[in-house]
Amino acid sequence: MMLRKILIVVAVVVVAVVAAVPAYLYGAYPRMRRAPEMTAPNTPEALDRGRYLAEGLAGCVACHSPVDESRAGEFPKAGLEFSGRVWPPGSGFPGKIVAPNITPDPETGIGRWTDGEVARAIREGVSRDGRPLFPLMNYPAYRNLTDGDVLSIIAYLRTRKPVRRDNGRSNLDFPVGMMIRTVPQPLDRSPAGLPAAGVERGRAMLKLMLCGECHTPRDSRGNPIAGKELAGGNSFKGDWGTVYSANITSHPSAGIGAYSNEDLKRVFREGRNRAGRELWVMPWSITRNLTDADMDALIAALREVPASPNLVPADQLLGHAAAH
Repeated sequence: MMLRKILIVVAVVVVAVVAAVPAYLYGAYPRMRRAPEMTAPNTPEALDRGRYLAEGLAGCVACHSPVDESRAGEFPKAGLEFSGRVWPPGSGFPGKIVAPNITPDPETGIGRWTDGEVARAIREGVSRDGRPLFPLMNYPAYRNLTDGDVLSIIAYLRTRKPVRRDNGRSNLDFPVGMMIRTVPQPLDRSPAGLPAAGVERGRAMLKLMLCGECHTPRDSRGNPIAGKELAGGNSFKGDWGTVYSANITSHPSAGIGAYSNEDLKRVFREGRNRAGRELWVMPWSITRNLTDADMDALIAALREVPASPNLVPADQLLGHAAAH
């Protein structure tokens, strides 16, 4: 009888703890502040800077546009730039992921958002209605963008063609949907920005451009495998077949150690590897827009990535993809 009472007490405590965790997370998170009062400048300089960030360095157009699957390079479908993208369940993410419409459409885009609400979403990971954003939206790195840079992005987005396109909302698997509530963090000061030049800037670019999202192997739970940073091998499937992310460590044979700087620039500018083969999934539609100085910084950072002998399987291309 005493043992039975003890087991009942233990069971009650366990149930109470299990119930308390979600209640706490949904009550205390995400941490957020009121959207700041900010106004994006509509100047030629701001728009040029915003274009470079949105279509190059920060890569907004890559995630927020449906992709033209008929060509390599992750080019957006013409006329639907910035109108949102959906990764259905089974795409390698924990559930359905939606990168929303960020055109100026007032119904399905950001037309009714204030500049401060957009800035908060970009750098702090909180939507207009207080929902936490899945960190494929790279706010952990974007939080380092200066006020001027984030406002330039917003200014440029305001000039894009409004597209009426409702992509729905993300629907994350349990417990990921609950745990990401702890990721957003409010800014308490204006960021200093990325390093101005050199390898330090390149290191920041590797994070800003989410290179590790594709090029770092992950375990069965989706966590990066320690010691294999940027060692490649993740698979991506589509109408073009199966593609594996490359080993972009400094290893001389398994990685890019034997690539010259010009070889790497060809990868980034033209989407072709050292052998001249066209690269699918690699978003060179974005990297081709980098300035020479930023491309040099990125290459310098890749050169210092510790070598990994990880061997990546050969791509299995189908149809028109195999012909290029």
